[in-house]
Amino acid sequence: MKIVLAILFSLFVVFGLKAQVQIQEEESIRRFMLDYERVNAENSKQKAWKIQIIATNDRRKMEEAISKFERYFPDHETNWSHENPYYKVKVGAFETKEDLYSFLLTVKEHFRGAIPVVENIEKAELVRT
Repeated sequence: MKIVLAILFSLFVVFGLKAQVQIQEEESIRRFMLDYERVNAENSKQKAWKIQIIATNDRRKMEEAISKFERYFPDHETNWSHENPYYKVKVGAFETKEDLYSFLLTVKEHFRGAIPVVENIEKAELVRT
């Protein structure tokens, strides 16, 4: 009988209590976090890794590379730029170099000269894995 009463009492205590947690933070920590959030909200750019599939001074080769890439990888966008005298075609946007490696290996099957490069990009461009 004592065991039954002990179990009932334990259940009453466990289910009868409502835990409340109150966190008190120092004012300096709160200000620091608010500043951190404000700065990150203002900064829409971030360093990220991309894959450069070609760099050439021939516009036709650049256009052929884009067509070939779009045939093999229709779900991925290409971006090209002209940095005199070169046309550069880049794809993807990864937060870390490790994130891009599996895609880089697949791209290298069709573009042997593909290399990882770092750029400042819009945060919205990042590839989610």
